[in-house]
Amino acid sequence: MRARSDNPHFFVLTSRKPVRHTEVNQEYERDARERLTRLWLEAEPSVQSYVFSAIHCAYDAEDVVQQVALTVARRFDEYDGARPFVAWALWLTKSHIADHYRKQGRERLVFSDALMRQLAEALIQRQPDRAARNEALEKCLDKLPEKSRQMLALRYEEDAPMERVAESIESSAGAVRVMLFRIRNLLAWDLI
Repeated sequence: MRARSDNPHFFVLTSRKPVRHTEVNQEYERDARERLTRLWLEAEPSVQSYVFSAIHCAYDAEDVVQQVALTVARRFDEYDGARPFVAWALWLTKSHIADHYRKQGRERLVFSDALMRQLAEALIQRQPDRAARNEALEKCLDKLPEKSRQMLALRYEEDAPMERVAESIESSAGAVRVMLFRIRNLLAWDLI
């Protein structure tokens, strides 16, 4: 049985021990953050694709993706859980893209609204495929030797130059290029 009150120090009645209202709020907020994180990680590749297709300068596109992430976090309580999260995130993304071009003083977007809507719909439809492909990729990566995973992480997660990757494994940049080529081919064949 639970009691409600506007007093922040009231106790929620349970069968075991009293729980402070603030503890209930903290648990709710933690669950909401975890849900937001999970949903954002699933939607982020679609948001990035959408932004990078509309904004050709990589730095500007990355800034817009970060702005979208902040907006999604700030407005998460407005999200209707009965609807696809990626569709909601792309709806917010569209307004950030428009704001980006407005700030640059351009009167019109590079793409029409109809084209942007079609792109968003295509990304929403591909979302389940992307999740399955990412899961398969993770399984394939787990099968790789530690040295190969280290090289991939440095090169593609940290965006390290070939020379730094080569230093970390005590090899030459040319050898790293060849090894990365082979690893990518191996992963591609495992994913087919």
